[in-house]
Amino acid sequence: MSEDETYVEIFKHMNEKVIDTANLFLRSAILINGGAAVAVLGFVASIAKADKAYSEAIVGVADAISYFALGAVAGVLGIAIAYLTNYAALATLNQRGGTREKFFGNVKRFVHLFALVVAASTVAFFLLGVFEVKSAITSGLV
Repeated sequence: MSEDETYVEIFKHMNEKVIDTANLFLRSAILINGGAAVAVLGFVASIAKADKAYSEAIVGVADAISYFALGAVAGVLGIAIAYLTNYAALATLNQRGGTREKFFGNVKRFVHLFALVVAASTVAFFLLGVFEVKSAITSGLV
């Protein structure tokens, strides 16, 4: 096997691992945000059963559910964008030496950057939800 062939094989293997890791991250983000939303729903249900005086706290804690839901939606969107990133990479490879190679290269870079932003937003939405729950609990309402 020549040096170029070895390089190509290493690149293929590393690319596959990067894609697998990104998909695992996004699936985990969906699971964590969805689980947090379910946990907050259970918390709200237990508060609601305990006493009607906590209605303001319920509203504050329930607002966090929207952040967790947005985090889960961002994870699903991230998986779709990851597919588009792979598609753009393949299109760039297919256009190698062609007239549209630069165009597809730019599309690939843009979609890749957008995928990174969406992936980071899953963590940001989770943290916003956590801080919203903390704020509602520590504000003295609960």
